Amino acid sequence: MAINQGKQAEQTGQAADAAKANVDQTAEQGRQFADAARDGVNKLANLQEQAAQNTKQIVQRSVETASQQAREVAERFTKTLGFTGEDSERLARQSKQNLEAVARCGTVLTQAFQDASRSWFGLAQSQWQRNLEGLNKLTRAKSVQEFAAIQSELARENLQHIVQDSRAITETSARAVEEASKAFASVAQAPTLVR
Repeated sequence: MAINQGKQAEQTGQAADAAKANVDQTAEQGRQFADAARDGVNKLANLQEQAAQNTKQIVQRSVETASQQAREVAERFTKTLGFTGEDSERLARQSKQNLEAVARCGTVLTQAFQDASRSWFGLAQSQWQRNLEGLNKLTRAKSVQEFAAIQSELARENLQHIVQDSRAITETSARAVEEASKAFASVAQAPTLVR
């Protein structure tokens, strides 16, 4: 009987060692995956930043081109309709104010897009780090009950982070929309040239 208990203890020890080695290997693979994913997210963030810069430049060039074309159209329009003097100056001022408001709005929205993109990628990196730390906690669990408790705690924390992160991005977006609205409101309050 003592021999059977000894064999059983040895087999249990071997099974525990094999399970620990398997858990360690899984944790290492998880770390490697997280590192690769983090590198991928960083590369994607760099590409997103470059795309945002390109978009900003395109928007600025488009606004400048539209502004130039609008000035030319306004000049032709005033000449064709015979606006002169004060009416011509008011029309030019109003056109300029409208185009400036469009340019300010475009700049504000482009900046908001860049800020939101950076925020999302930063949040993705943070989430990967939290997931890796959670995986490490799970691998150190000594019982099924402890594993379940850690897993439920991680799920609660992840949901809490999602809510907080979403709130921060929503607030940033709301501020950008408010700034864009102010740009248009300042033009809407100016007197128009309608007869």
